Amino acid sequence: MKRNIGIGIVVLIAVMSVLHTPVRAEVIRSYDAQIAVQKDGEIEVKEKIEYDFEYLYKHGIYREIPYIKKNSDGKEYKLEVKIKSVVDESGKKYEYLISDVNGQMNIKIGDANRTITGLHTYSITYSVRGALSYFSNKDELYWNVTGNEWQIPLQNVSATVRLPSDIAISDIQSICYTGLSGSSQKNCKIISESASTTISTSQLSSNEGLTLVIGFPKGHVAIIEPVEYTAFENTWYGKLLLGLLFGLLGIIALIWYLFLPIYIPLKWYLTGRDPRSESVRIWFDPPQTKKGRKLTPAETGSLVDETVDMKDIFGSIVHLAQRGYFKIIEDKKGEFTFVRKSGWKVDSSLLNFETELLDGLFNGKDECKIKGRDLGSTMELVTNSLYKQVVKDGFFKIDPQTTRGKYYALGGIALFTGNIFLAIVAILFAKFMPAKTSEGAQQASIGKSLKTFLTSQDRQFAFQAKNQMMFEKLLPYAIAFGVERIWADRFKDIVLSNPSWYVGNNSSTFNSIYFANSMHRSVSTFSSAATPTRSSSGFSSGFSSGGGFSGGGGGGGGGGSW
Repeated sequence: MKRNIGIGIVVLIAVMSVLHTPVRAEVIRSYDAQIAVQKDGEIEVKEKIEYDFEYLYKHGIYREIPYIKKNSDGKEYKLEVKIKSVVDESGKKYEYLISDVNGQMNIKIGDANRTITGLHTYSITYSVRGALSYFSNKDELYWNVTGNEWQIPLQNVSATVRLPSDIAISDIQSICYTGLSGSSQKNCKIISESASTTISTSQLSSNEGLTLVIGFPKGHVAIIEPVEYTAFENTWYGKLLLGLLFGLLGIIALIWYLFLPIYIPLKWYLTGRDPRSESVRIWFDPPQTKKGRKLTPAETGSLVDETVDMKDIFGSIVHLAQRGYFKIIEDKKGEFTFVRKSGWKVDSSLLNFETELLDGLFNGKDECKIKGRDLGSTMELVTNSLYKQVVKDGFFKIDPQTTRGKYYALGGIALFTGNIFLAIVAILFAKFMPAKTSEGAQQASIGKSLKTFLTSQDRQFAFQAKNQMMFEKLLPYAIAFGVERIWADRFKDIVLSNPSWYVGNNSSTFNSIYFANSMHRSVSTFSSAATPTRSSSGFSSGFSSGGGFSGGGGGGGGGGSW
């Protein structure tokens, strides 16, 4: 027991020791600037920065040097800054990149493919034209040595200014300032000897800097005035272009937030509605193309509701089975096997989507089961072909799916930009924007009339639905419309024989209601197989048809500093 207590005390002391250990961070151990004022009016600056990364691993440092300065009237002038070299303490060159950011030269020093730690020395040499100020009684160097935007503390900061040798030490004036930008504190030392002046301070906190002012008699250096700088937005052409840009943005905003939400309903009223069609009495034949070809169940269902769905495609499956391409065998409730009966590769009567559907179902085999299959890629292919087919049939000028997709995309962008009203309008009207041609509207009326016939229980239509031929002929269309149970109910009291293309697991007398229920279960099973595998959150599986890949799924991202 005592041993355990002793171990606990040792662990506690160790933890407390770690918690009370001062947090180490980056720091500049020494910052020295050697500034030479030359006869030609330029100055040359050599900055030696001893930068301690401590235990942190980084690529290097960056140094920002402003090249815009303002006079007392607020006018801006541009200095000409040229980088001559960036080396370490032994004179070895560093890799560096220079960029222009908001009136500052940004020197990014280091190797992006290598990290470093501990203490490193950076010597930056550059020249500046226009740094001096010229007054009636003197010339002057007013220079911010370190800048006031370092986010870390600076230790042992110094700057030495060397003037031309013909200037007497008694003619030199000097002063220095420290602290945050705008501070008039003078926590710095000045030592003058011969034609040089050294200014130093022991410590600067983050965002504090050292600034010096050196005055000397006129006539010793050439006059190089800085060039007056006018920002692009303040030039006449800049103002013109920005005015045009903001005007254009204003027009775009007006269109985006006001005009489009009104335009979409107006466009639907003018072009999105179907043309008027002749009224059609109750009809029990499917629509047809101008060339007289009767539409398949999938085409009919897609034409009537302008959408390709699983009911349409399964109606096409039953229709293909009826036409003798395969037999549907119900092994047990909800589980089916398709047995191939004849080839279709050379059958010119098949439409493109029908061939793609058969190829996808059987995949070169003679038998296939639906349950447990992943038919997502096949259904996507068949769906796109069906949309193309109704356009090819002349029933739509533009693929309905493409039309809806444009408005859904518009709604998504509107939602992202905060235009809630436009998002609501675009998404609500997307469903109604596909417009049929005159022929499409007329054949859709016939399709709707067929659906009415399939669902009607009026006695006056009973005589038309009294034999097995009628039942089987229109069954695929009933499936495409989703009314197969209603259609089967019309035949519940009629003795029907088992269709040649279907084998049920019930050996008793064929019953239309039981058969319809089996077909309904088939649609459910087929829909499950035709839906691509996804997680509960909507993410694609790594086993989907596109395949998994390194970096897929969750996670990713990153960040850090230079």
